[in-house]
Amino acid sequence: MKTKILICLFFTALILSIGCSKDDENDNETTGYLQFKTLNPISTSNKSASILKFTTSNPALTGDTTETLLTSLNFCIGDVWVSQGEVEAGNPDDLEWIRLTDVTNQELKLFENYSFAAKELPAGTYKSIKITFKNIWYRHVVLASDPTVKYELLETMGSTFAPCDENDTSWVKPNYFSVGGNHNLNDSGVFEVASEGEKIGGFTIEEGKTAVVSWRLFAGVTEPCINYLYDLNGNLEWDCGIDDLEEECPPEIEYMWDFLVEYE
Repeated sequence: MKTKILICLFFTALILSIGCSKDDENDNETTGYLQFKTLNPISTSNKSASILKFTTSNPALTGDTTETLLTSLNFCIGDVWVSQGEVEAGNPDDLEWIRLTDVTNQELKLFENYSFAAKELPAGTYKSIKITFKNIWYRHVVLASDPTVKYELLETMGSTFAPCDENDTSWVKPNYFSVGGNHNLNDSGVFEVASEGEKIGGFTIEEGKTAVVSWRLFAGVTEPCINYLYDLNGNLEWDCGIDDLEEECPPEIEYMWDFLVEYE
């Protein structure tokens, strides 16, 4: 009987010691902070700051071709995740993701108006970022000959002539940014490269420090892209899914996005 009691006491002590050991490990886990933010160099430059206040209605186009300057994007970022794993072409999404957003955003905002609270993360090197978007978005442009004339152009994340509905609330496939570029999951459930240059080289979370990752529109270039709007149906209005556009960017802009990593 005494032997049985001693064995029970031994196992009870062992279980308690394992539980305490795990708690100690969790308590001693090294953490740091990540501040994720968006940055539009056009909106922060003094030259262009005054042309970004838009009205709700569009003026008439100037003719068959209207030359405009791209100033911002009005779209919906739903959620943002990060991972220490690396997104690689040909692999499935079996990475462990940490969500930065507490609530999924449902509203469209200008690119530069997004803000995300600093997130405490386990220390380590992070190699991938996942971002979700709604299908509908608006391109903000101004007339090249008169920047006080502003347009907000409805578009979709699909092709130029994809069906458009301003009341569309659907989501598109997430974008996965990593060392090898911007990826999507294909119909087979594996990653494929969408844009090799839209990459992030990774960032490190260290104890007592904050990593600041800025997702930059136009890759930090302050000279805007020219957007030629083609009024294909001749009604002097921009019609999503019907009219077309051509984009001509400065040679410094090779890709639409990049990531700037800094530490505080």
